[in-house]
Amino acid sequence: MNALVLSFSMKYNCFLRLFFVFLIVLTNRTDAQYRYGNELQNVDFTILTSRGGHLYSGIDNYLKISSGIYSDSDTIHIECTNGEIFADSAGLYLLIPQRPGKVRLTLYAVSDGDTNVLGYKHFFVKRIPDPRLIINNTLVNVTDTIMKRTLLECDSLAVFISNDIIGSENWFHISEFLIGYNYGGFHVSHQNLSNKLLPKTKQILEYMGPDREISIKLTVESEGKVYSQLPIYRIVIY
Repeated sequence: MNALVLSFSMKYNCFLRLFFVFLIVLTNRTDAQYRYGNELQNVDFTILTSRGGHLYSGIDNYLKISSGIYSDSDTIHIECTNGEIFADSAGLYLLIPQRPGKVRLTLYAVSDGDTNVLGYKHFFVKRIPDPRLIINNTLVNVTDTIMKRTLLECDSLAVFISNDIIGSENWFHISEFLIGYNYGGFHVSHQNLSNKLLPKTKQILEYMGPDREISIKLTVESEGKVYSQLPIYRIVIY
């Protein structure tokens, strides 16, 4: 008899625990729906700063929002869970996420002092790619092997960020660079005071034999400020 009572008591306690867990989950979902509404379906979000429609952390991302679920007389308020968002002009917003990951935008319509939640939309936020060196339209890794002809046919060096981020090709420019190599047990370097590859430097490269390693150290500027996070490139030419 005692065993039956104990068994029933254990099952009853287990049922109560599951029931309370269900209530907590249901309450959280109901509370979230009350605060954020449903996921927006009839709202068009167009990201104007990315060719692929991506958001990036730490930069200005411009969004255009168009929808028929609110009227022109409504004032739209947007809450952001990652970074900051500002209204720029009619239907245009500036979003600056702080970190890669997710961001939720919740839209509210304010009219005659009443605030109504319209719904939310989730977006993924990407990290900005590290700048990379370009030699004669060839992307170069920090440690790489390239043909000597690629260097000799190159007029200037450039920095690449991403084909996806509109305008990123203008973020950085190379103000000077050093090309170094070992000769007779000493390290020799040649300075180029622009992004141009000087004829004298090309002549030195032309006389190098195969499997010689060179180093390229870039001085890169962005809006007049030196950007010092680029590594020294070590390249084997053949």
